[in-house]
Amino acid sequence: MAKRSSSRTKEPGRREEGGLWDSPRALTMIADVILLIAGATAGYALVLLFARMPVLPLHSVSLTRAPANLTAAQVEDAARRAVDGSFLTTDIEHARAVFESLPWVRRATVRRVWPGSLEVDIEEHVAVARWWGPESTPSRMINAQGELFPAEHHPALPLFIGPDASAASMIARHREWTGLLAPMARRIGKLVLTPREAWQLMLDDGSRLELGREDEKLPIAERLERYVSTHPELARRGVQKVIYADLRYPNGYAIRAGSHENQDKP
Repeated sequence: MAKRSSSRTKEPGRREEGGLWDSPRALTMIADVILLIAGATAGYALVLLFARMPVLPLHSVSLTRAPANLTAAQVEDAARRAVDGSFLTTDIEHARAVFESLPWVRRATVRRVWPGSLEVDIEEHVAVARWWGPESTPSRMINAQGELFPAEHHPALPLFIGPDASAASMIARHREWTGLLAPMARRIGKLVLTPREAWQLMLDDGSRLELGREDEKLPIAERLERYVSTHPELARRGVQKVIYADLRYPNGYAIRAGSHENQDKP
């Protein structure tokens, strides 16, 4: 009789016995991942431990340039308040905020310099004018960017009076009209923007110019140019000093010289 074969035929679709734990390649990959995670965790713990150890002390805070409006005492006090740890743990953003809280500081940049110092670059406000405010409020100035900042008034600078939101536009007008007044060798001592958006100028010789509101048909710049260009004619007519000039007329302007008021239409 023929003997029955003991070998078994693999049935279609049936998986071989064994699984993940019987695969050397899979076990090696798992071990590598575990070692990688363990190494990263240990490295992070070492970094934290190193940062908290009393090594790499912060031994100096230096400025890239000498400030024009800050005292040495103010800078030293800010440096003490800015440092809250070692070279590695001191909070750079906190240090920046401390220096930017100083008067006259517009922007501060702080960076670490190896092996143990902080370098601070300070950008100061460049004051263009004094900003009017009630006596009960802190005095403020306006910088070249049209930003208001707290500071004691400098009496040599012009005075601006207007809404806070108009600061930038007032700086732009001041630049424009200063150029137009150059032929008269006069400077703006006071610039006023009223709640009704009417403009006034007080010049350094005490004369006041009423400019009125902006008008597309006859812009303020054209009215001011007309006054400047015809101003020499006033002297030829015997007007020694203009106390007040109303430039709101479409075809001329009214002046008051001394105690007399005249209508002048060049």
